[in-house]
Amino acid sequence: MVWEDVSAMGFARNTPAPGNYNDWVTMSQSFAGMAAPRGAAASLTSDGSPEALVGRRVTPNFFGVLGVAPVIGRTFTEDENRTGAPVVLISYGLWQRRYAGDRAILGRTLLMNDNNYEVIGVMPRGFVFRNRNIDYWVPISFPPAVAVDHGSHYLNVVARLKPGVTVEAADVDMKRVAAELRRQHPGTNARVGAVVVPLKDDLLGSTRLELLVLMGAAAAVLLIACANLASLLLSRAVGRRGELAVRTALGATRGRLVRQMLLEGVVLSLAGGIAGLAVARVGVSVVARLTPMGYASGSAAILDGRLMAFTLGVSILTGLLLSVVPAIHAARGSLRDALQHGSRSAVGGRARLTRDALVVAQVAAALVLLVGAGLMLRTLANLRAIDIGFRPERLLTLRTSLPRARYTDSAKRMAFFDRVVAQVRALPRVEDAGYGSNLPFAARGNTTWFQLEGVTLDPNDPGDALLRSGTNGYLKTLGVQLTEGRVFDDRDAADGPKVAVINDTMARKYFPGASALGHHVRINPNQPFHTIVGVVRDVRERGYELEMKPGIYLPYAQAPTTWAVPESLVLRSRTNPADLAEPVRRIIGSVDPDQPVTAVRTMDDIIDLDVADRQQQMRLLSAFASLALLLASIGLYGVLSYAVTQRSRELGLRMALGASAGSLMRMVVARGLALTAVGLTLGLVLAWIGARTLQSLLYGVTAADPATFAAVVGVLGAIALAACYLPARRASCVDPMVVLREE
Repeated sequence: MVWEDVSAMGFARNTPAPGNYNDWVTMSQSFAGMAAPRGAAASLTSDGSPEALVGRRVTPNFFGVLGVAPVIGRTFTEDENRTGAPVVLISYGLWQRRYAGDRAILGRTLLMNDNNYEVIGVMPRGFVFRNRNIDYWVPISFPPAVAVDHGSHYLNVVARLKPGVTVEAADVDMKRVAAELRRQHPGTNARVGAVVVPLKDDLLGSTRLELLVLMGAAAAVLLIACANLASLLLSRAVGRRGELAVRTALGATRGRLVRQMLLEGVVLSLAGGIAGLAVARVGVSVVARLTPMGYASGSAAILDGRLMAFTLGVSILTGLLLSVVPAIHAARGSLRDALQHGSRSAVGGRARLTRDALVVAQVAAALVLLVGAGLMLRTLANLRAIDIGFRPERLLTLRTSLPRARYTDSAKRMAFFDRVVAQVRALPRVEDAGYGSNLPFAARGNTTWFQLEGVTLDPNDPGDALLRSGTNGYLKTLGVQLTEGRVFDDRDAADGPKVAVINDTMARKYFPGASALGHHVRINPNQPFHTIVGVVRDVRERGYELEMKPGIYLPYAQAPTTWAVPESLVLRSRTNPADLAEPVRRIIGSVDPDQPVTAVRTMDDIIDLDVADRQQQMRLLSAFASLALLLASIGLYGVLSYAVTQRSRELGLRMALGASAGSLMRMVVARGLALTAVGLTLGLVLAWIGARTLQSLLYGVTAADPATFAAVVGVLGAIALAACYLPARRASCVDPMVVLREE
């Protein structure tokens, strides 16, 4: 991927302008091919009920650069791209769900946005580029004036390296090209650089780190389970010393005994692997949410050959791992040690040390996972505590992308908006409604040049602000918080005085210590100024984490030529907003029967998407950490319980010689807490090292956050104390007479 580097405006990877793309094609020396897609949308109104499609406009070499061909038909020609011919390639998914895979689809005419398009091909099932939900592709067709436009930024650019050219060399080449364009076009390219990113890295983003963290957590839980089972098998092996010693006396070699115990462990592990496959489908939805949009969702069968082979391999490896230590210890035993009454054999002594080491490892691993989950929980809490500038509760949003072929001018679009909003407001459970161009948390860009009358900008100021437009009532429906002035209302019609509302960031930056009301702003040198009539609290238009930018809100009726066309209907309900989805759909259908409705979501759902990766990480890490904590507690309990059983003679003698029940309890608890303390110490070191890998996923908390570490240590210590209590109580209840009679 080749992006514009506009870090000065807060966009390290910005969508390139057509003029920059065309200059890159001719001036770069590192690529065998360079192609450009851009976003598109269409209402399909033929062959069934209306359906909203997501598409891409692409240069004719797009599929060649990616190295993909249609399963049937062909791709675009240069002539079709130059003339903007009404031809379309459709996705495999659209072909199957709408046309049942009919091969006669070639040459068929589709009515999209009230225009006829001829189907010339169908793309393969697994073809995905940056968004797996794309339905169609059409030629991009740059008109002459657009082809040299360096000021409008909306393309994605993908390029294939020439043989032998590295990504680093291509990046240097593109920086050279960007420097030349800055010299040639100082007005538009003064702050525009270029950056080359491998496609896989671009698509994965932070997902690579997230998946590695989760894989590490899963591996840690598996290792804890291995350690736990190894400890149990080790105790079992000590109990079988007599049996194994007799087998040795009858001629069994140590190698045969080791193989026997390894086989027992592998059988146990394979049984667990089969049980795991039986519940594997539970994880499918989790995997789907973790898969980046630039990758296919993966429709392969859950129990496919690769997964079966992987599970078989892991199960065998796990069985060997959890059995090897008990097997070696058991094979070292001797007949004399086994038959010596009440002895403390070398096997038992070594086994105790090994079991203690396994418990320490479990506690340490559990602490590492709990710290990771705690840091992600703190991150979510910090993000949720940010003031988002509006009231998201009980808001329902729907998208209606009006086709320009039918809604040829702003008057027709405004008529549609007014009719829909009026009827929606009339619903009994609706407080207010309005249309907006970009919902908060839904777009990280969509900025514009602006000019403030009478204000001279600093030479280093990019003069770039977020632009949002809406109908009267849009800002009121969102529940934005006014700092001063007012928001749009019925006074702000097309023939009324031009007005604008700005955000706090813009007011503080350009009108420090003074009121912004009454000043004038415009977003186009050829358009009139708008009077600032209101200032609102900063709305998190770009999500929780990105820094705030100056923002301008315009009434769409007074800015009909802007590219920020309202597409999202927002309504505030008095009850559950989801209940209003169907009534609103019917209203839109009554205004325009051919207009599909998409993206029906509550505002809470949209906000949740901004932290979905952290939320998913937190939930999964918490699940892994909880399981690890449970296993570690069982391991500690098991070791102490077994130790009490093994030391029953000693404990009985202590009681007979005057030891109190309390002293025996303290002795057992002290041993358990000593193991826990060693595990916690080791775990703190490992957690401090491992948590630093999470730093890029954290917000408002450091990887070495003392509060998180202290809380985790406290929780683990308390649970360890509880795990020690029951064995300690058993030790205090030993009857010395019973023990002595048995001995």
